[in-house]
Amino acid sequence: MKQIKIGNFTFSKKAIQSIITGLFCTGILIGALIAHRIKTESNFDFGLFIIFIVPIWFVLKSKLKTEIIKDK
Repeated sequence: MKQIKIGNFTFSKKAIQSIITGLFCTGILIGALIAHRIKTESNFDFGLFIIFIVPIWFVLKSKLKTEIIKDK
């Protein structure tokens, strides 16, 4: 797998790996918060979810800017 072209964007191998890593971390976080919700019988804490998810995507965003190329 070298590159994938979707519309005007070309995703490199590193861009695809970064997106997959971000989605994996997001899934783990959702699962952990749901397990915590079930164990403590409380509501899903959306604020806590945002606090943990923003730094993950903030770090990955800088990688994605350099790895996704917009075609003309």
